[in-house]
Amino acid sequence: MGRLSLHAPISSSSRRRLARWLVGSPISVVERDLVLETLAHTHGNRTVSARLLGVSVRTLRNKITEYSAEGLDIPRHESRDEISRAETIVRGFVHDEGKQHC
Repeated sequence: MGRLSLHAPISSSSRRRLARWLVGSPISVVERDLVLETLAHTHGNRTVSARLLGVSVRTLRNKITEYSAEGLDIPRHESRDEISRAETIVRGFVHDEGKQHC
């Protein structure tokens, strides 16, 4: 199976620029941020997050346990109904922001 990606491919020069920006950051912090952002992006879906990160679900679960013990907020898994409701609320909010309120 090929690499699973939800984004357009990033060029090698862009990847190097990103890496230069991260120089000086501990790998553990970069890894933690990447794991948490991936979980948020997948609405807490651990299976999809693990595939995107290239790790096993068990490894991801162990990292989640570690981050939880540190007191970090872990994105919880949302059902498709919850995601649809949230997207509807956000669309309504964005639509309302464009209107003039007295």
